[in-house]
Parts: sequence; structure tokens; C-alpha cells
Amino acid sequence: MSILWLLLIFATSSFAATDANFYPIKPIRLIVPSPPGASNDGVARIVANGVTNSLGRPIIIDNRSGGGGIIASELVARSRPDGYTILLAYAAFTTTPFLQSNLSYDVARDFSPITEIANQPLFLLTNSNFPARNVKELIAFSKSISGGIMAGFTQPGSSTHLATEIFKLKTGTTKTITSVSYKGGAPVQVALMSGEVQMSFATATSTLPQMNSGKIRVIATSAIKRLSYAPDVPTLTEEGVLNLNAAPWQGLLVPSGTSNAIVLKIYNEVATFLKSKDAHNKLSLLGADPVASTPEEFREKIINELNEFGQIIRTIGLKN
Repeated sequence: MSILWLLLIFATSSFAATDANFYPIKPIRLIVPSPPGASNDGVARIVANGVTNSLGRPIIIDNRSGGGGIIASELVARSRPDGYTILLAYAAFTTTPFLQSNLSYDVARDFSPITEIANQPLFLLTNSNFPARNVKELIAFSKSISGGIMAGFTQPGSSTHLATEIFKLKTGTTKTITSVSYKGGAPVQVALMSGEVQMSFATATSTLPQMNSGKIRVIATSAIKRLSYAPDVPTLTEEGVLNLNAAPWQGLLVPSGTSNAIVLKIYNEVATFLKSKDAHNKLSLLGADPVASTPEEFREKIINELNEFGQIIRTIGLKN
């Protein structure tokens, strides 16, 4: 075989690898910043399995946990922008820039959003013996007693922490609700059930067993509309607390420079799956609601969170 013929084959295959008309011609690697078995990993595997047949190539999960998502994000930011390396980002993606200094990547500049896959609405919880039975009563009660009340959350900068601080800012309770940090969701729930704290935010999967047992009370959810598995729980919007946008989420991004045609091809396949009953059923087991936002909508969400969360993190004094 002549050198000219080899060069022709190489050029053709390289073109095909990056052209949306041929994409994909090889397996796709999905970088997940969580260990196997974690909720983010579960969402990633549901999507990967759901679109492998329609794409015609396998999607291989590559777990790169550690650093609050930094390790995975750095890997993808440095990858070739050809659509074969995708990041499964989660909510920490838009808070890490304000909590960690000297990141080697820029969240807004170095990635092209594909779609928000799903989010996990947060529940606003109280101790089952707490006298306030709705949001308005909780706010009033916190202002009526000396020293106010205590709110538990998991680690600084987490979704539950941000939800707590946004709630306080929007309800005028920054001086009457004191935030208390715990090392994980389980210790927060223990503190809540014992009365050590009076309120907290948590995801549905960590809440439903205790809610059904009557050990805690759910008084609101951050969901856009009432949830099918908790139809009697009003939304925070119904209770007058608007735009509390701090729920955990997962989404797909590729390195910036990836062609729009490839981004749209991935988006169309993923969005089609997310709109299916199969996706809804599987994600609901993880307490997640499918989203399937467009690349433009997902980019807007990221920018809005960077602006809002950056301001909140500076306001509450978390150091960069």
C-alpha cells in the first residue's frame, strides 16, 4: 500500500471522526465525577444505556471522582473537541469556581453545554414536633422567639447550604435562622429528628423513608409543580418564596470548540430519550425529574447560577 493511499485513508477517517454526518464512528467516553453507585453515576448510566442504541456506538462510563468534580472537569476541558469525551456535570460545577482558587479551567469559557439531564427537587423539612406547619408559620416563628431557629445543611457550598441561604435572603430571616454545617445528609437528619435543628433542605431519596415514618415533616418543595409522589406538599412558589434555584442537577457538556452540529446531534438523541416513559420511570427511582433543556437553555442556567451563587457565596463569607 502506498504512502499516498495511507495518507488518504488517515485524512478521510480523521474527517469522519469530527464530522456530524459520520459521528459517532467509535465509542464515546462519558466522564463522571462520582464513584460507581453514587446518584450522579446512576443518572449517567441511565442516559448512557438509553441512547447507545440510537447513536449506534457504546457510551463508556469513566468514573473520575474527587476534588468536587475538578478532576473530571479538568480532564474534559483538556480533551479534543470532537464529541468523544463528554462531561457529566453536577450542581457543584457552578459553585466550585467560587470555593476553589487557581482552577485550570473556566466554567463559562472552556465547555459547550449540551443539555441539563435531570434535577432533584429539594424538600424543606422540619422536626415533626415543630409548631410551624407551613412556610409562613416557620418564618413567623423564627422571628417570634429569642435566638430564632437552627437550620442544618451538608458541607459549605453544597446545594442544601445554598438553598438554606437563598431561603433566608428571600424571606428576611438571615438574622433569625442560624445555619449549621454537618458532615453529610445522615447527620443532618439525625439532628433534625432529635430537635438539635428545626429545619433543613434535603433531596427526596434521602427524605421519603423518614417522611413516611412520620419522623420528620415536609412543608414545601423546590419543584416547579407539585410532585406526583408527594402531591400534598406545596411548592415554595405556592408558599410565596420565588425562584429558589438551588436543587441538585446533572447535565452534559463537551469541550468548547466542539462543532455545533455534533452538540446538536448528541442533544437530540439524549432529549428524545429523556422525554420517554422509560427515562421518567428510571430517573424517578433516583428522585430525579427529566429536564432535556436545549444547549442554549442549559448555557443560560449555568451563567445564571454563576452570577447568583457567586454573589451568595461572597455574601455569606465563604472564602475563595
